Amino acid sequence: MKVLLLNPPFVRYKSKNPQYDLNYKLFVLKNSWSNTPCLRRISRLLPELKGIRYGVRAGSRWPWTSEKPIFPLHFPFMLAYTAAFLRDKGADVNLIDAIAAQSYSYDSFVEAVKNENADIAIIECSTPTIDIDVWIAKRISRFTKVALAGSHLNLHAAEMLDKHPYITWMLPGEFIKSSFRMMQSLRPGIYHAEVVEDLDSIPFPYRDFKYADQFFDPSMPTPKPQLQIYGSKGCPFKCTFCLWPQAMYDGIVALRKPESILEEIKFCLKQSDYKSIFFDDDTFNLGTERISKLCDLLKNTGLPWTMMGRIDISPSWLFQKMVDSGCVGMRFGVETFDKEVLKNIRKGIERTDFLDTLKQLSKQYPNLMIHLTMMKDLPGQTEDIHQNDVNILRDIGFSADGNLRNYQLSSCAPFPGTDLYNELCELHGSDCMNEYSLFDGGQDTIMRKLKKRNE
Repeated sequence: MKVLLLNPPFVRYKSKNPQYDLNYKLFVLKNSWSNTPCLRRISRLLPELKGIRYGVRAGSRWPWTSEKPIFPLHFPFMLAYTAAFLRDKGADVNLIDAIAAQSYSYDSFVEAVKNENADIAIIECSTPTIDIDVWIAKRISRFTKVALAGSHLNLHAAEMLDKHPYITWMLPGEFIKSSFRMMQSLRPGIYHAEVVEDLDSIPFPYRDFKYADQFFDPSMPTPKPQLQIYGSKGCPFKCTFCLWPQAMYDGIVALRKPESILEEIKFCLKQSDYKSIFFDDDTFNLGTERISKLCDLLKNTGLPWTMMGRIDISPSWLFQKMVDSGCVGMRFGVETFDKEVLKNIRKGIERTDFLDTLKQLSKQYPNLMIHLTMMKDLPGQTEDIHQNDVNILRDIGFSADGNLRNYQLSSCAPFPGTDLYNELCELHGSDCMNEYSLFDGGQDTIMRKLKKRNE
């Protein structure tokens, strides 16, 4: 049996009707071209190119769009782990990542899927792309059976199965093991997640697909090729807005053994000449002794590495050891410096003086890249609070386009399956929460609309 894992194109035109938009043939600039000044000027004069937004889906905890085409950014971990798991169980597999390929033609994507002659196609969907995803699923269902998978389905699987009968299976949440149960029985319907609690017990992610060694996170600009890898998945903290720990992993945390992480790194280095490592965990620095041991092993690789973690859970000596072992960049989720807003979202970080920790890291490691993820439109966050956050960032030397001290600003999106979504449904009614194109973390989201509604 052949199973195809899919990350379809994500291109959004001015109209919200996907069938109209996605059949509209346009000349679209690739990212490398769009960075050329003269071509950027030309593109602004072409009416066909105005209003287009390019997005990410698979591999992103926070689906979002940009005015510019997006290069291979997020490694599709869930698709890749699923592909490896199914292959280990005897399936013939392949993975097509249209976003990594910077492929903007939906017709070409469907044709590529058709040419694979697969028995099953699994599409990883998301909230802001769900209209596109079901539209693509309908086209693919003409020649192969289709499963939709991912976090958006946690609340809507049964409803969507009734509404879209051309979709054979729904795989809510993490779909590594549920996809195998589906493949075994082939019974149409919903296969609920059985979350993998020991990530070392399943095969390493599938990396035998095109562009697998091209993914690169620009917030951690280390040498290319950059190996994106999990040292863990899930997070024990209870941030109300955080999508994957709640909707994909059901609160389960899987911490990998340092020895297994090193084994995967060595395995990947045999496949490609990676020059750096990026740990794209929900929270990398969980378990002080575990991370300390991992540092000992990473030092022997000789590769620079970076990570995504929390600023409030590691002692200063561990940060020092991380740097000594080759860590050249750290990403921290801060969201806001306002402690009352942090309490509203149950961030947990407000219990410590994390700003002092941030200042100390910045002072002690002047050559260390530090990237902060910030957010606007959080519950209780006013424009004055947001501006105060910006002022604090500026005062401590961070800017949106900084080299070693930079931050990104996302819009809060209360994705279905999160506590924040449930809270807002209770407050405003669920009918106000179903305009899914507004769950785009790269633009003003449904949060801004709800705030205006209450003004």
